[in-house]
Amino acid sequence: MDINDQTFKDEFSKFISSLQKLLPKKKDFINIEPLKPKVIRLADVHNEAKSVFPKCFIGTKLVIMREILDRVKLLQQYNYGRSKESYKCYDLFIHKEMEPKSPQEGLIVDWTGSATATYNESFDGYDMRLISKIKDLISSENEITLEKCGEKTIASVSCTMKDVDPNTAQLMAHWMYQIVPELAIGTELGIQPMIYPPTPTVSISARYEKPSFTLSGTLSRLGFQGCLFKQMDSNLRIATIVNESPKGPATIGIALSKKYINGSYVKIFVDSQRCGGFTVQKDVLFHDPPNELRVVSLVASVLLDRQRRVRLGFGFNLDF
Repeated sequence: MDINDQTFKDEFSKFISSLQKLLPKKKDFINIEPLKPKVIRLADVHNEAKSVFPKCFIGTKLVIMREILDRVKLLQQYNYGRSKESYKCYDLFIHKEMEPKSPQEGLIVDWTGSATATYNESFDGYDMRLISKIKDLISSENEITLEKCGEKTIASVSCTMKDVDPNTAQLMAHWMYQIVPELAIGTELGIQPMIYPPTPTVSISARYEKPSFTLSGTLSRLGFQGCLFKQMDSNLRIATIVNESPKGPATIGIALSKKYINGSYVKIFVDSQRCGGFTVQKDVLFHDPPNELRVVSLVASVLLDRQRRVRLGFGFNLDF
């Protein structure tokens, strides 16, 4: 072998090794089953069924999460094409439903200039949570929540205000009661006190849970939504969601979520609106001496929309 060829291969190997060191290290998680609360929160009444459906997107995106200081994280997201678009597989009838939970205190800063700060405090059996969001250095949203947990009930009252404008103030009350271990009912009441005449919003939800399946439903002025979740085994889940709205015909969607031995996740859905799609997530590991693993999470999305067009998406997730 020529000396120049060997030198080139050595230099190329060093270059690849230096690139791998830029990737985040694989985190070792201790798999501890969290203690399931006796009564579930109203915002999580459909959580199992809706988490089975994929979040299809269009275009390409790169998401980087880096912890700068203790309780301070930097979130960077780069989009190309139309990656901000996503298809809604289901409707949301409950306030703050399916939103990312922020139970821990801390600050998350976005590269676009947005920031989200969370503060928690407990006193006299109540849990207080204050969330302040600043978007694009212009608009803001502040929310304060008081929550009380009992043996059979969970009740909370929250107040949200946008851009420090009292006219946007909204009061929202959630209440969930467990009748028997398998059955729970809840209600939501919302009102904007600064708007006249007041137009309160009311919804009623119910949830029936067994070890192998969960059935839940919500009835509000937006319509009716019923969800069925079925756990086939530890790696296979299926779900069905039925939506009926006064604005249009009833729709039904079916989804499947499968986890493979190699750690890959596949989520597939079809609905009665002639739409369908799937997402595939795979963690790719790179060995970096001495005895370190670097990981990059790859996400691919395929969506068939109502116009029979195939829309593709691809992304990278890096969590440092």
